[in-house]
Amino acid sequence: MHLAVIIPNLHSPVIDEVIAALLAQAEETLEVWVVGQDRYGKVPHHPQVHTLITPTPVFPSVARNLGAAQVKADAYIFLDADCIPQAGWLAALLNAWKTYPDAGAISGAMLPESDDFIQHCGQIANFHEHLVLHPFGERATLASFSLLVPYPVWMQSGGFAPHLRHTEDIDFTLRLRAQGWRLFFEPRAQVYHRPSRTGWRQFWSYARQSGSYSIQTRLRHAQAFAMPVWSRFPLAWRVLAPAIAMLRTIQIYRNTPRLWRYWYAMPAVFFNKLAWCYGAADGLSIMKTTEEEVKG
Repeated sequence: MHLAVIIPNLHSPVIDEVIAALLAQAEETLEVWVVGQDRYGKVPHHPQVHTLITPTPVFPSVARNLGAAQVKADAYIFLDADCIPQAGWLAALLNAWKTYPDAGAISGAMLPESDDFIQHCGQIANFHEHLVLHPFGERATLASFSLLVPYPVWMQSGGFAPHLRHTEDIDFTLRLRAQGWRLFFEPRAQVYHRPSRTGWRQFWSYARQSGSYSIQTRLRHAQAFAMPVWSRFPLAWRVLAPAIAMLRTIQIYRNTPRLWRYWYAMPAVFFNKLAWCYGAADGLSIMKTTEEEVKG
């Protein structure tokens, strides 16, 4: 079996650790393609590792598409440059694929712990649906930080939307489902997330940016998300932001009881969802401006 791991990279300071952990459990038939930019020269020289340097920074969605275009493989595994595969990660993904050969995509899971408290809170706030705390099962959408996609599925999918900086995985996997493919979450394929974001300012900025892209993606797939009428108005998100953030925080902990061991992160989750709501308002304003420019 020929596998290709595609890693979008924008100067990740831990890309060397990611690749080392990957190669430690990889077969000889596995190729690694690192696409983007590597300011620190962290990508190791190895016969199985290939680098595609882009002249300018590109979105992860673009990097993934470029990487997949370089090689034909039985399956592509998309892995983020700050996600370090844990022991058994690759075997778990492949076993899940063997069990469900008709799967359109299979995602791995993220450990909630981190070296840094703010990053630890970010894991829970941003990736609560994709943590190892959840059981194996079929999903409506999957995340792309650790995602196996068989070659025939990839060729049919059209790739990741190049204009999306965030939520490109939601858009991608919703399109797979629309094409009739099943999506599976495998918690035994674990990665340790080590993002370079530090400090509450970056915590807020990331959540707000995510909200801006997410609302646009959700409205493009409005039927899948059953979006209410009020969700199309920026003012509604700004006015209701505190109430929505509080309700969403409660829902996250209620829907995942094992998260209660991290009860102390609840204020950070609220802070994150508040930023997300303001970002949603930003995204709607951008959509309105774009529509007016097109009409003009």
